[in-house]
Formats: sequence, C-alpha cells, structure tokens
Amino acid sequence: MIKLSFKREELLKAMDYCIGSIEKKHTMPILSHVLFDFKDNKCTLISTNIETSVIVDISLTEPVESGKIAVPAKYIHDICKVGRGENINFKYEKATNVLDINSEKTKYVVPCSDADDFPSVSTVSSEPVVVNIHRMISSFKKLQFSMTEQNVNKAYSGVLINRVIENNVPVIEMVTTDIHRISVVTLKDFNMDIENLENGIVIPGKNFSELAKIFADEEEVKVSIEDDKISFSNENVMFISRLLKNEFPNYRTVIGGFSVLNEKESSVINRKELIDGVRRVIALSSDDKIWATKFSFKNSVLSMTANAQFGGNSKDEILVQKPFDSDKDVGINARYLMDVLSVLDKSDTTMIVEEGLKPLTILEETDNYSYVHMVMPLRI
Repeated sequence: MIKLSFKREELLKAMDYCIGSIEKKHTMPILSHVLFDFKDNKCTLISTNIETSVIVDISLTEPVESGKIAVPAKYIHDICKVGRGENINFKYEKATNVLDINSEKTKYVVPCSDADDFPSVSTVSSEPVVVNIHRMISSFKKLQFSMTEQNVNKAYSGVLINRVIENNVPVIEMVTTDIHRISVVTLKDFNMDIENLENGIVIPGKNFSELAKIFADEEEVKVSIEDDKISFSNENVMFISRLLKNEFPNYRTVIGGFSVLNEKESSVINRKELIDGVRRVIALSSDDKIWATKFSFKNSVLSMTANAQFGGNSKDEILVQKPFDSDKDVGINARYLMDVLSVLDKSDTTMIVEEGLKPLTILEETDNYSYVHMVMPLRI
C-alpha cells in the first residue's frame, strides 16, 4: 500500500499546468493520464500528448519510498477543483491498480493504468539561456489572430521567432501570418542568445498559447533548444514543445523593415474613434464572415462605406488627426482591422495606405517594441 498526501491547492495548480498536454482524442489511452513519479518528499507530475509535455515538481506532506502511478488526468483535475479541505490523500494498491482518494469527508475510487506503459519524456539537454518570457507572452496577443489554422496550413500555424539585423543592431522578431495578413513584433533590447536563431524557429500556435498560460506570472524562464524541440522552465515547471519546420515566407521582403515603413506617408487616427466608426458602418454586416468595407481618405475626413450581404448599405465619417497628402482609397475586411485595433496599446493609430493592391499597414512603436500589421486589400 502506497500513501501520498498533497496540499490540495498545490496539486490543483500542478494539474492546471498539466491538463493542456493531455491527449484528448483517445488514440493512445495512456496519454490521457498523468504520471505521478515520487520519492522522499518530492512528487513529479508528467503529462504528454507527444506534441507537448509538462513536468511539474511539487512537495509531499510526508516522505515516501520511490514509485510511480499513472492516474486519469481529468479525474484528478476535477477532484482537486471541487475538493474541500487543505489536503488530498492517496492510497494506492499496486496489486489491484486502484487509487483511493480522500479529501476530508469525500472519498473517490479511481482505476489507474500501468505506469510502465507511460511513454518516456525526453528533456532538452542543451545549455539553457535566460529569456524574458513576460515580454514574449505580452507580444503574443498582437500575433495570435494572424495565425493560420492548423487544418488549413500546418506550416504557418505557429509563431516564427527570428533574429534579424535592424539598423545594424540584432533584434528578435516574432511573426505570424495567415496569408491574408501578417503581424510582426520586433522586441527591442531583448536577449535570446540561442545558436542559429537567425534561421528562425517556429513554435506551434496552440503550444505557444499553453506556454503563455503556464508562465503568465513569470518574468524570466530558462530556454533550451535541441533538434526539433524547445523547453521553457523555472524552478518547478518545465514545458516542452516540438518545433515546426520553418517554411514561413520571406516576410522581410513584404514589410521591408520598420525603418523603411516609417519613411512612408502615413495618417494618424484616434483609435477609439476609428473602432466606433467601424462598428457603426458594419452594423448591417456584423453577421457576415467578411465585413467588406471601403475606406476613403480625403483631406481630414475618413469615409467608410459597406454593403450588406442581403441588401442595404451604410456610410460613416470620422476626422483624422493627421491626413494623407493626397486622397487614398482601400477596401479591406474590417473584421481584420478590428482584430488589430483591439490589441494596440496607444490611443492613436498610424496607418499606411498605398496605391494598387498593396496591403494596408498599421504601425505602432514604443520603447519596448515595434509592431507592424499588414492586411491584404479587397476589390470593392
């Protein structure tokens, strides 16, 4: 008989980290489990769906002999969420492979799987570098809506992290694209001294989302890369993700770099007024997948017009703070524009509109980052 005792809140937090790396398709039943690997006063929880793995160390309230138990992850997670009392206690009978769980007056009986069937999770052994994960996670909100869905194009369904030279200074860029639009965040004064990063690495988007949840409260983590996987870790948690093959288009030929864009003619518009204006003009189209909207700049006035799919049209006007030197027209999916306007930090929006079928460009620059978002135009 093996007895384990955990602080309920600590176990719940560990399970919160693990649950995102649980296999949900039931193609391999053992991957729906969490492996509890314990010895003395420490227990290591391991979850994996092959694509990602999480390793979490937590303390036991009392020392035990070494052992392993493979427990259904959803059962443990749900029990931790609804349990009462400070502790959760395990009693495991290896002969029957059954786990008795006690949380104050509440008792559960949970069938387990053979721990020997749980796949081994290989960690990344290369020398780690310390990275400001907070800045990467903060930048992700400006990128995630531009990612391609995995079932559409797997190669573009991630976040490209690239080391480039901007104004003779090496900088780190994070990039996403779904072909119709592209988002690029350039992190200033950001150290990510990883070998061969100038070739770019691509972290699957859903894995980056999970990474952002796990390390949401962290300032720095250790990062290691080896072959086709990358790991992020702090004192108690390690998150391992496989990497996608870098097949991203040469986005630099498209955007030309932030310094090049800054030299182009631009207009400045109050962001809230622009958001409110777009909402008004797409009122008849809000149920459509594409909010085809024409934006016409003339002197200090921006006119927006849209036709509803089943008849009717709308028009709205707002004033711009800094007009273009000449009249400009562009048609775009206003849904895309609303996506980018919702993640900007500044109260004013800088917009570039060029002749022909060139993309509409949104720029934002702060002391910490430069942001470029491009949207391909529509023929309206």
